[in-house]
Amino acid sequence: MKIPLALVRASTPFVMWAASLRRRLLPPQFALLELATATWPALALRAIIKVGIADRLAHSSATPGELASDLDLHEQSVRRVLRLLSGYDIVREVPGGKFELTRIGRYAANDTRESVADFVRYAGEPWQLGAWERLDETLRSGVPAFEVVHGSGFFEYASSHPEMGELFDSAMTSVAPLYGVAVAHAYNFSRASPVADVGGGAGLMLRAILRAYPDAKGVLFDLPGAISRAPHVLGAESARVRIEAGDFFERAPSGARTYVLSHVLHNWDDERAVKILRNIRRELPADGRVLVVETVLDGKPNRWSAGNLNDMQMLTLVRDRERTRAEYSELLRQAGLAVKRIIPTSAAESILVARSFSS
Repeated sequence: MKIPLALVRASTPFVMWAASLRRRLLPPQFALLELATATWPALALRAIIKVGIADRLAHSSATPGELASDLDLHEQSVRRVLRLLSGYDIVREVPGGKFELTRIGRYAANDTRESVADFVRYAGEPWQLGAWERLDETLRSGVPAFEVVHGSGFFEYASSHPEMGELFDSAMTSVAPLYGVAVAHAYNFSRASPVADVGGGAGLMLRAILRAYPDAKGVLFDLPGAISRAPHVLGAESARVRIEAGDFFERAPSGARTYVLSHVLHNWDDERAVKILRNIRRELPADGRVLVVETVLDGKPNRWSAGNLNDMQMLTLVRDRERTRAEYSELLRQAGLAVKRIIPTSAAESILVARSFSS
C-alpha cells in the first residue's frame, strides 16, 4: 500500500513525538547507545547495495547460500547482515530460509524506478564519514570538517576526483524526483509559464513541473557541464524547453514569467545568494514570481527536523547553511523581492513565493 506523502508529512510530528517518548522511557544509557550505533545498520544497508545483494533480491527471493553462490560472497556473513537488516524492515525472512526485499528495501536496488541506492552509497562514503569523524574540530574553529580532512572545499575536491563527483551527482539526482513532484503538486503552475529553472542542473525539477502541466514551457539555465545531460533527462519534455548555458552569478535567463531556484541558495553565503537573486530580479516581469525551493528551518525547539539534519550535513561539508524564514526573507529583501507566502509541500521542502517590491 502506497501512503500519500502529504499524509506522511502530517503524521511526522506524531511519529517523532512517539520516538522521543520511547527514548525518554529507555534507560538513558541505552538511549545514547542506540543513537551512537545508528550508523551500523546504515552501513550494512550500503554494503548489500555495493556487493549486489539488493539487486539480486529485486529479481527473486534467495537464501544466504544462494546469494553467496551467485555473487561470490561469504555465506555466514551474508546471513548475519540480512538478519540485522530484517529488523529495520529492509528485508524479511520467508519460509524456506529465503530473504526478500520489503516495500522499503526494493528502493535499494539500482534498477528499481526512483531507487535511492546511489544516495545510500554516497551517505556512507569514506571521504564523507571521515569528515563527520572530525566534527569536533568544526565546533572549535567553524571550518568545515571536510576541509580539515581533505585540505580543500567540498566542490573543489569533487571536481578533482571524478568518481566522487559522479557519485554526488547521481545521489542528488536519485532524490530530486521526490521533491520535484512535491513542488509540482503544491504550486499552481497553470499560469506560471514560461518557467525558468535557474541552476537547474540536468532538469529534473523542470521535468516534474512540465509533466504535471502539459501546456507549460520552460527554460533550463545552468553551467555547460551541468546541463550536458538535460536532453536525455528531460526526454519528451525537452521539446518545450529552451536549454541555455550561463553562470547565475553573472546573469539570469530572460523571457520567463516564473523563476525557480531549487536547492541553490543554501549552497552560497549571503553575499553570493543576494547576487543570484538580484540577477533574477533584473529579468523578472511585473507579474512575475520567484519560487525559492528549500528546506526552511522552523526554529521550533526540542524536535526532530529534516532541516536541522540537512544543516548539519552542510556544517560538516561546506561553508554554507540552511536558513530560517526570516533569513530567506532578508536575502530576498536585499535583492528587491518580498516573500508573499510560504507553501509547504509533501516533502521536506517548502516554496517561498516572492515578487518584486514594485509589483
